Amino acid sequence: MTTSAAVENASVTRAGVLIRTLDQGLWSLGFFVFNVTAGVSLTVGEFASLSVGAALGFIAVGTSRAWGIYAPIVDAARLGVRPENSIDRSSSWRGTIAFATVVAVAALLWIGRGGEWGYAGAVAALPGAMVICDLPRQVLIIRGRYSRAAWLAAIYAAGAFVCAGTLALGVDSAALLPMWLCTLLIVLTIGIAFCGNATSTIKSESHFSIAWRITAEAVYLGIGSQIATLLLYLIQDDTATAGIRFAYSLVFAPAFVIIQSIQPLIFKQFATLSVQGTRAVLPVSVRWNIAVALGLGACGLVGYTALSTVFSDIGPATALPYVVPVGLAILSAQTFEVALMATRFFVSPVFTHRARLISVLVDVGSQSIAVFIGGAMGLVWTLIVLSALRIAVSVAMLVVLPRRDRTETA
Repeated sequence: MTTSAAVENASVTRAGVLIRTLDQGLWSLGFFVFNVTAGVSLTVGEFASLSVGAALGFIAVGTSRAWGIYAPIVDAARLGVRPENSIDRSSSWRGTIAFATVVAVAALLWIGRGGEWGYAGAVAALPGAMVICDLPRQVLIIRGRYSRAAWLAAIYAAGAFVCAGTLALGVDSAALLPMWLCTLLIVLTIGIAFCGNATSTIKSESHFSIAWRITAEAVYLGIGSQIATLLLYLIQDDTATAGIRFAYSLVFAPAFVIIQSIQPLIFKQFATLSVQGTRAVLPVSVRWNIAVALGLGACGLVGYTALSTVFSDIGPATALPYVVPVGLAILSAQTFEVALMATRFFVSPVFTHRARLISVLVDVGSQSIAVFIGGAMGLVWTLIVLSALRIAVSVAMLVVLPRRDRTETA
């Protein structure tokens, strides 16, 4: 690559990061405003139910992305094809619709078990819509059409502010979910138009093996990251359920904006650098982990200070006992995710699949025992211990990674 081409490429990358940050910032702002509006206008029990719906939605969104976005990228990279040309439109949509249906039914059964099937049905529609609406944005992001993705995020944020303003004027809180769903439907319609009919049929012989393992890993990851909310709701601790959700969606929201905006670009960079060997991937993963740790630390400090002083007498203050354990849980999950991304291009899919499965089994098992024995405080201490262990394992994986080049060339 010539010097002028390298400078131009760096400029494009910086522009892409800025637009992606704006995109994710607007998308997260929309979710933030909808979430705060729900926290203020709904009862604690209703907000806890909504938190469960959102938690299940996050699991399904991650699963859908794994099947329709990340698996094709990994498969295409092994064939030397760039990520931008890897998405199979038909396969991605089939998977997305299937995951949306499953999560809607799961949310209906989980929330409606108490007998309030009407409200449960309204809440259950939300995670299904979240899953379907996510695909067009992710396709645009991978194809490098960051400005179009940002437009979708801007529409979502605008819808959230319209909803908040409507409820502030005295409209009944029952209008919240219909307005949220209508906003997602508008975003979906425009997103489909933006994506067009472009598709790819590039698949290796091991495509299905790669796809189902990466998808299974996403299920494991999603369950592990959301199990606390689901368990606390199961034992009917609505205050703790709301507190955990506020810690995730309010205190660490700014860090999520950066992480979620840049991480797809990091994944694309790993795919591109993988042809140069592990030594090219390792420095990127280390720098990204350091940046994530600093961002989460800053959010936690500012959030804890604000909740304990300025906002100490309102609902979000229920997040105070969970700021530290949730922050550590997010940091350890992101560190582990980067370690798996860095190794994925150099090892068999079986390795990363088993690593994710073991991690989630430990997560779910220990957190379930902690919640049913020690309640919310049992969960807090378990999150702290698990986070320390996961960070140690992630660092060990990154230390071992460069040795693969030496092994393969020996």
